[in-house]
Amino acid sequence: MKMKKLNVKSIAVWIPSDRVHTSLLEMGFSIFDTTTTVSDGKFWSKKLFIRHEERVSVSEEIGDVYPKDPVITICGSTNTINKIIGALD
Repeated sequence: MKMKKLNVKSIAVWIPSDRVHTSLLEMGFSIFDTTTTVSDGKFWSKKLFIRHEERVSVSEEIGDVYPKDPVITICGSTNTINKIIGALD
Protein backbone atom coordinates (compact mmCIF):
# COMPACT_ATOMS: atom_id res chain seq x y z
CA MET A 1 0.00 0.00 0.00
CA LYS A 2 1.44 3.33 -1.08
CA MET A 3 1.31 6.17 1.47
CA LYS A 4 0.14 9.63 0.43
CA LYS A 5 2.61 12.48 0.65
CA LEU A 6 1.59 14.42 3.75
CA ASN A 7 2.31 18.06 4.52
CA VAL A 8 2.07 19.97 7.79
CA LYS A 9 0.32 23.33 8.13
CA SER A 10 -0.57 25.25 11.28
CA ILE A 11 -3.02 28.15 11.30
CA ALA A 12 -4.90 30.27 13.83
CA VAL A 13 -8.52 31.05 13.03
CA TRP A 14 -11.00 33.59 14.38
CA ILE A 15 -14.01 31.28 14.53
CA PRO A 16 -15.33 29.18 17.43
CA SER A 17 -13.68 25.80 17.89
CA ASP A 18 -17.14 24.12 17.80
CA ARG A 19 -17.51 25.26 14.19
CA VAL A 20 -14.04 23.88 13.38
CA HIS A 21 -14.97 20.54 14.98
CA THR A 22 -18.23 20.36 13.02
CA SER A 23 -16.45 21.07 9.72
CA LEU A 24 -13.90 18.31 10.37
CA LEU A 25 -16.61 15.79 11.28
CA GLU A 26 -18.50 16.68 8.08
CA MET A 27 -15.29 15.99 6.09
CA GLY A 28 -15.13 12.45 7.49
CA PHE A 29 -12.67 12.98 10.34
CA SER A 30 -13.45 11.41 13.69
CA ILE A 31 -12.37 12.44 17.17
CA PHE A 32 -9.52 10.23 18.32
CA ASP A 33 -8.59 11.80 21.66
CA THR A 34 -8.87 14.91 23.82
CA THR A 35 -6.43 16.26 26.38
CA THR A 36 -5.37 19.33 28.32
CA THR A 37 -1.82 20.58 27.85
CA VAL A 38 0.32 23.38 29.29
CA SER A 39 2.51 25.52 27.05
CA ASP A 40 4.18 28.85 27.87
CA GLY A 41 2.26 29.00 31.16
CA LYS A 42 -1.11 28.68 29.39
CA PHE A 43 -3.57 25.80 29.57
CA TRP A 44 -4.90 24.46 26.27
CA SER A 45 -7.76 22.12 25.41
CA LYS A 46 -6.65 19.94 22.52
CA LYS A 47 -8.65 17.54 20.30
CA LEU A 48 -7.09 15.15 17.81
CA PHE A 49 -9.10 14.19 14.72
CA ILE A 50 -8.10 11.38 12.34
CA ARG A 51 -9.07 10.19 8.87
CA HIS A 52 -6.98 7.31 7.56
CA GLU A 53 -3.34 8.48 7.83
CA GLU A 54 -4.25 12.18 8.08
CA ARG A 55 -4.30 13.98 11.44
CA VAL A 56 -5.70 17.34 12.57
CA SER A 57 -5.33 18.80 16.04
CA VAL A 58 -7.41 21.72 17.26
CA SER A 59 -6.07 23.59 20.30
CA GLU A 60 -7.87 26.35 22.17
CA GLU A 61 -6.62 28.28 25.18
CA ILE A 62 -8.63 27.60 28.35
CA GLY A 63 -9.81 30.50 30.46
CA ASP A 64 -11.21 33.97 30.07
CA VAL A 65 -9.07 34.80 27.06
CA TYR A 66 -10.91 36.78 24.41
CA PRO A 67 -11.11 36.56 21.50
CA LYS A 68 -10.77 32.82 21.19
CA ASP A 69 -8.50 31.89 18.32
CA PRO A 70 -8.14 28.12 17.99
CA VAL A 71 -4.89 26.85 16.51
CA ILE A 72 -5.32 24.12 13.90
CA THR A 73 -2.40 21.89 12.98
CA ILE A 74 -2.96 19.70 9.93
CA CYS A 75 -0.87 16.74 8.84
CA GLY A 76 -2.52 15.79 5.57
CA SER A 77 -2.49 15.92 1.82
CA THR A 78 -2.39 19.26 0.03
CA ASN A 79 -5.99 18.63 -1.07
CA THR A 80 -7.14 18.06 2.53
CA ILE A 81 -5.30 21.16 3.79
CA ASN A 82 -6.95 23.28 1.09
CA LYS A 83 -10.42 21.83 1.86
CA ILE A 84 -10.07 22.51 5.58
CA ILE A 85 -8.85 26.07 5.04
CA GLY A 86 -11.61 26.67 2.48
CA ALA A 87 -14.30 25.35 4.83
CA LEU A 88 -13.17 27.70 7.58
CA ASP A 89 -13.14 30.89 5.48
